[in-house]
Amino acid sequence: MAKSIESLIYDMAFRVRLYMASKVSEQKVGDLTDRESLIIELVGMKGHMSISEIGSLYPTVSNSTISTTITKLWKDKKLVDKRILPENQRVTTVTLTEKGEQILKEIKHTQADVFSAISVSLGLSPDQTESFQDIIKNAINFFDDTMGLKLNDTEL
Repeated sequence: MAKSIESLIYDMAFRVRLYMASKVSEQKVGDLTDRESLIIELVGMKGHMSISEIGSLYPTVSNSTISTTITKLWKDKKLVDKRILPENQRVTTVTLTEKGEQILKEIKHTQADVFSAISVSLGLSPDQTESFQDIIKNAINFFDDTMGLKLNDTEL
């Protein structure tokens, strides 16, 4: 009996996570936690985000924890700038500093090996690659719609 698509996706995701853990941990960028890396990636893709926007993507993490993480990225690591909006002083926006932009490039470079290995593992023909790209775009759009993301980096 053939495995369900859900089971196959789980099996693949598990192996990708193991592969990433072995590769990314070898090449970890700076001393960033997973949450810090994800915040850097989010802000880098969006251009700027309010602290509440970032917090809304982490419903299981308190806003104070998100705020503390961002303050650490700002004050200690100098990877983000925080700015209070003059028109609404209750809103603080976050953007990447030049150092943050460099770290983002390093994060993407570190992960490139993993994503390249995934592409190679699929062994797709050029026609299959084009179809697979369409499928991936549909999945990205689904998650963006589900989470209310509007990211600058995704030109679908």
